[in-house]
Amino acid sequence: MGHDYQSQLTQLLETLQKKLPIKFFRLSDIPQAVNWAERGGIAVHENFHTKRRYSYHVISAQKEKLEEFCNLVKLPASNIKASEFYRFWHLTWAPFPPPVKKKRPRGRPRKNPI
Repeated sequence: MGHDYQSQLTQLLETLQKKLPIKFFRLSDIPQAVNWAERGGIAVHENFHTKRRYSYHVISAQKEKLEEFCNLVKLPASNIKASEFYRFWHLTWAPFPPPVKKKRPRGRPRKNPI
């Protein structure tokens, strides 16, 4: 993950933490994220179903807290779904657009450009 992207995410989460009980978890810490969510907090963890660097899974046992989260980050509350396996609500969040990769020119490079 790029350093600038990580610092932007950290700043955004710090702002959200002033209003909501929210914590960030790495992909390897999903059991702790589930535990936090089931106790009523909002857990944000790296999303293994998409490009992890740019998409996060947001979970909480309290739908109202996720609705407030959606309101703060300008997501429709209709994105919130009930988990099939756990006692929490969840949604996928991409806080920033992924960086644009430079496109390589098509074809073979010229040996003697004119």
